Amino acid sequence: MTGNPGSDLALDHDTDVASLRAEVEALTEEVRALTRLARTDPLTGLANRRGWDEQLARELARAQRSQTAVSIALVDLDDFKSFNDSHGHQAGDRLLVEAAAAWRGQLRDIDVVCRWGGDEFAILLPDCSEPFAQEVIARLGPATPSHQSCAAGVAAWDRRETPDELLRRADTALLQEKRVRAAARPCPRALPLERHAPAMVAQDERFPYAH
Repeated sequence: MTGNPGSDLALDHDTDVASLRAEVEALTEEVRALTRLARTDPLTGLANRRGWDEQLARELARAQRSQTAVSIALVDLDDFKSFNDSHGHQAGDRLLVEAAAAWRGQLRDIDVVCRWGGDEFAILLPDCSEPFAQEVIARLGPATPSHQSCAAGVAAWDRRETPDELLRRADTALLQEKRVRAAARPCPRALPLERHAPAMVAQDERFPYAH
């Protein structure tokens, strides 16, 4: 007694379809994973600049439709190069990871943190006016780990400027904040000249920081 050829063909067809579907799903998931990697900073796990550009464009479009506020901030660690030089690059990497996590903990779930590059980060604050954004960003300094500090520049979108123009305003605010902080630092006091070395006095007067 022989089987039904038509049933065998249908079974083979169903098996092929199921196998093909599984392959398509596996490839789709692989593409999604690669897409996430392309938009993620490998050190901190935050969005990278590509991810930031996409999310900022989406948020500005949403804010335009809903007529809601949106602010951004650029933040960087103070004297990060000195920290790297003193403690080593591995410690510097740990500081970046820990700072990113600490700052993330001070923000809302809807806020987006991106590693902009080096020790600089960008933060997207939806539904957030500039005064409120300033209050939020002010919490990041005390939360910075390893007894370090940070500077920040905040800008609220004016509904006319492009994303690049908005970023330039935040960057200008960051640079201004750095100038203010640098000016507030006490200047090092000059050491008194030694009286018993008259031959060196003339050189010291011309080059007070030569030693």
